[in-house]
Amino acid sequence: MKKLSLRILMLLSLVLGFGTAGPVGVEAASDIPQTNVKIQEWTGHSFTFLTMAADKQAVGYEIFTEDQATQGFQGDSSVNIPYSGHVGKQVTVTDIVPFAAGADQQEYMVHMTVNDTGEKLLGRSMRGQVAGLVQTVDLTDARQQFLGKTIYPKFRELTGTTSQAVSTTIGGPVTVVDVYAGNQTQEPIWLIVTVNGEKAILPMAYSWTNLPVESWRQTAPWQEVLFADDPRMSLGGSQELWNQIQKGNVEEGMTKAQVHLSWGKPLRMEANATVWIYGTKKLTFDGEVLHSIATIAEG
Repeated sequence: MKKLSLRILMLLSLVLGFGTAGPVGVEAASDIPQTNVKIQEWTGHSFTFLTMAADKQAVGYEIFTEDQATQGFQGDSSVNIPYSGHVGKQVTVTDIVPFAAGADQQEYMVHMTVNDTGEKLLGRSMRGQVAGLVQTVDLTDARQQFLGKTIYPKFRELTGTTSQAVSTTIGGPVTVVDVYAGNQTQEPIWLIVTVNGEKAILPMAYSWTNLPVESWRQTAPWQEVLFADDPRMSLGGSQELWNQIQKGNVEEGMTKAQVHLSWGKPLRMEANATVWIYGTKKLTFDGEVLHSIATIAEG
């Protein structure tokens, strides 16, 4: 068996969910349906304003009152709606208006009403996404599915709630003790988990709503960052194999899912996904099983 350790690859995304078999161990995790809504279908849907990093709060959200929208779209950040007056509030989308944004590219003006004040707001999408918002039902459903549950993150470390890194074991159990809106549109929901007595943050997206359509997949986006069930049962393998995954090693005989956990997403795939390229390393699979590892010249 060949064993390799490419430490630089430990920094790659440790997501799972491509290949012929798809993600394992999550199919029966929840009966809660995913609510994936494309931006052109947002009318009538509720969104919640996300928190913002402390150094960005003074700038506010790049969303404007309707009477100041033209000024805001021209780059005047002084008319951004204020953070303190909107964080955590819910809006309902009242209209979506498409507009041309370059050759073969379409974006959208998003008209919104703040639920508790009636304030009329206008936002503009970029790549089909409006920054600073999370679909309200995603937050509700994430709480219902994960709060108080044991989950299994796909990372070697998480950010602690005090900003210090917290070491974890890939696929090891942690408990979700809180769920709330985070500060990143791409991963708008934060699961607060306990790891060996420490609290840490696991950011995720619950549905594909408000993410660029080209990134959408058939599986739920939260499956890219965690298992809902123990992967040592669903993926199999000895404790020694899981030790190798934790160390960032791969070896012949691993499955695609196990390789992906250890090395992350390949730079590219070839030959109908039977060849995975990681820098100068070429991994060839026989079906779902790693058959050989070879060194190639840098392309």
